[in-house]
Amino acid sequence: MNSAASAVEAAHAEIWRRFVDPVHHTLVHYAGLQGEVVLPSPEECALGKPSGMSWSTPIEDGPFFGGLYLSGLCRRWEARRDEESAVCARRIAEGLVALAQASPTPGFVPRGFGSDGRCHYPISSEDQVFPWFYGLWRYLRSGLPTADERETVVDLLQATIAAIRHHGWRIPCARPELGYRGSYIRPTMYDSSRLLFLHRALYDLTGDGQWEEGYRRHLAEPVGQRSRTRLELCAEGMEYGPPEQPDTCLWTTAMAQAALAGLAQLETDPEIRSRYEQGLVASAERAAAHLARGLRFDPEIGRDFTVDWRFLNASWHPQATSEEAIALARSQLPLWAARNPRSPHEDDTMREPLFAAWIIALAHHPASLARHRETMGRLLCHYPWSQLCTATFFIAECVYYELALDAL
Repeated sequence: MNSAASAVEAAHAEIWRRFVDPVHHTLVHYAGLQGEVVLPSPEECALGKPSGMSWSTPIEDGPFFGGLYLSGLCRRWEARRDEESAVCARRIAEGLVALAQASPTPGFVPRGFGSDGRCHYPISSEDQVFPWFYGLWRYLRSGLPTADERETVVDLLQATIAAIRHHGWRIPCARPELGYRGSYIRPTMYDSSRLLFLHRALYDLTGDGQWEEGYRRHLAEPVGQRSRTRLELCAEGMEYGPPEQPDTCLWTTAMAQAALAGLAQLETDPEIRSRYEQGLVASAERAAAHLARGLRFDPEIGRDFTVDWRFLNASWHPQATSEEAIALARSQLPLWAARNPRSPHEDDTMREPLFAAWIIALAHHPASLARHRETMGRLLCHYPWSQLCTATFFIAECVYYELALDAL
């Protein structure tokens, strides 16, 4: 087994040792080096402590991480065809289904389960729902689900997205008085690619003409001040700032690249497909500059990572709306970083370069791969997985198996 393959297998083992809940099969955002996790209580979830967003708790990104990881596990299964890969994919899919089935509100997908295995925070987001959908779509196309499971998952996906459509493509909170968090209707490439994919994928899964009609209509409609169509926005790809710019977040915008890749796979019109491929390549080339951020990783920074987030409760106050919850959560991010400098360091030097590699891999562009394949291979071998505290290195598997990088 070559070095990249060995490194990715070590990452796989570490994810399952520490970051996958053994009961619910959901991913936690972070854990101690022995797998220690402090789950919020039912009371904390109900009150929104430390915030209703659940940021800085270990259960803030269950659908996000689980959905993208499932897409990588499906690729792993397609490459290996072994029972272990099948079992892992099925377990993560079960966790994603369980999250949505626990929802008290159509269109709301909880971020994760608290200490009693049922409680959850009241606010999700479009960045949670889309990866949840995308991963289960990949799972359905893998051939792994049984006929009954397939019917359950398709119904769940369609009902969730239909409910979001009913809310004007906004993501409802679990409690109506909190309002909404995020939408897919904004006139950006980021939202256009996701909105179009949700329609096209549901048409692919159900054959229901309403989704195809919505896809064609949204594809051609002019949006924004410059009146560009959503297809034109997709063809432009994502814009990324320079590597030294701290607010460049490839980990969230990578899902737009996943949407474009799915659209290119599903589209039968060569001209439209070529525009998606144009966007894929543009995003890949702009993301490539961020691969070098991995060189700044230092395993000595922030060794004393604490998994006990409850010190943030000292800054808590009640939140009547999602906007108030977001403001509180944002005010707590510097407090978390000050207590845990390892967390932002891993975000900057591990999460972002690995997601840049996935953005490149999703484009499947020979010229881009020729330029960056060697760097991507070195990056996969660069990190001491057992010493990392945050789970975002799961994307290393997605990178490797997206391309089956046997030559690295």
